Amino acid sequence: MLRSDELTDIVRQAIALALAVDLDEVTPDKLLIPELGAESIDFLDITFRLEQFLPISIPRDDLNEQAEDVFGAGAAVDTLRRLTPLGAFLVRERLYGVDPAKVEIGMRVEDVSSLWTVRTWVGLCQRLLDTVPQQCPACAGPRTFVRNDEGEYHAACGNCHAELAAVPGDELNQRWFEEIRDTDEVAALLEASRKQAAEAEAATTQTPVAAE
Repeated sequence: MLRSDELTDIVRQAIALALAVDLDEVTPDKLLIPELGAESIDFLDITFRLEQFLPISIPRDDLNEQAEDVFGAGAAVDTLRRLTPLGAFLVRERLYGVDPAKVEIGMRVEDVSSLWTVRTWVGLCQRLLDTVPQQCPACAGPRTFVRNDEGEYHAACGNCHAELAAVPGDELNQRWFEEIRDTDEVAALLEASRKQAAEAEAATTQTPVAAE
């Protein structure tokens, strides 16, 4: 079984390698961009390294942009690239380790990445690992995580050794959006978000009055 401390170590090592920083600097609550000097493009490198050592597929699509496939254009991010009430809710609920108090309605979506901590990456990986079936669909054997000589973990059945797969990250997000879509809380947030989106659209399409 892959223990939580083992997972944390894998994430820390991936981040340290991607950012070329000392491993001791990569503590769970460190902010990647403001404190460890990461840039947005470094997130792709971290993703590649984690997928190399863990049996997971990390989401490729932006959380809020993917949400619009379910909730409609402007539902999570308005035309001014600001988080709507629904967008802020999605970030608070989905990004483990991000300080909810710092996720504000109206903040620029590009600024969300500056809130990511090492713990956020650990939480993301754990959520994906948890989707690996606990029992083998072929023989009902137990789930195990096996580490090879290169340090890579693979999920397999403890009896027949068949490979077990995690749900891909983008698909997992899609399932979650569909689960919460019809709740009263999300319906209220969606209504407020559409109002903000309409106001933003109006602001961006206004024609300036020519000076006389």
